[in-house]
Amino acid sequence: MKRNKIGILELRNDPFMADVISRLGDFPVEFLSFTDQPVPVSSEYKVVVDRLSYCYPYLNEMAKTMSLDGTYVINNPFAASVNNKLVEATVCQSLGIPFPKSIVLPDPVLCEETVDLVSEPCWERAGDEVGFPCILKPIDGYGWESVYVIDTLADLRERYAAVGSGRTWLLQQKVHYDLYYRIFCIDKRDILFVRWNPKPFDLGEYLYTDLKEIGSVREKLTEQIIQLNSYLDLDINAVEWCIDNNGQAWVVDAFNEVPDVPEEHLPHEYYWWIVDRFASCILDKLDPGKRNKSIFDLLLPQSSM
Repeated sequence: MKRNKIGILELRNDPFMADVISRLGDFPVEFLSFTDQPVPVSSEYKVVVDRLSYCYPYLNEMAKTMSLDGTYVINNPFAASVNNKLVEATVCQSLGIPFPKSIVLPDPVLCEETVDLVSEPCWERAGDEVGFPCILKPIDGYGWESVYVIDTLADLRERYAAVGSGRTWLLQQKVHYDLYYRIFCIDKRDILFVRWNPKPFDLGEYLYTDLKEIGSVREKLTEQIIQLNSYLDLDINAVEWCIDNNGQAWVVDAFNEVPDVPEEHLPHEYYWWIVDRFASCILDKLDPGKRNKSIFDLLLPQSSM
């Protein structure tokens, strides 16, 4: 099958993707549509830009099967589907990237149903480990959903008892920061530092960045961000870092593999930097020799022995 098209897995009225498409030249571009797919699913696209399947399991499975069929999917659907805050803590530790002290907490209902296997956390020990105030959040949360600031041990017990079932939680050290950045990484090499004033409910503010403020750690952060995204096989990501009052940099959120890129909130030159670099990344993946990494790439060498 000749693969000679770029596919877009996103809502047709998305303004960011409209601007990216405007930078792709004359190469054929289509918005994807799925109906009555035969198994195995085949793909006529050389590259698919996926900014939607994180919301919908059906679309996520379609993205995975297209990747296995030889389409280069941005971002790698196998990598994106395993990203959560527990994984990010483990990955950062293995790469030597500073990450706030964290404790994983089980689903409260699991503690009731598997008494001999999982028990309620020792709250005093957990509080001593991360300190107060601290943060309680689900490991699979997105966009500040269900993120709570916990001030006391009694508050922690009460909040945990109220979270309900079906989710795994992370209790995390609250870093008192002086500077906060959302750092865009595109194609595992192009880095953009953007000052960020984090707020819930999409009310965060992007600010112009004075790189002199992080002159002492900028080179190290750049190296670690490229290392992180190469390890995760992510072609676009926005990593959130903060700098505490001792000058120590901490990863706060390592996975934003479908970063929001609002033209109305970003400084003009930052927005178009992201658009242009992302379009270049897409065109680069048209190379016939490029494809996503998958679990099968790891297993095949062993199966051939």
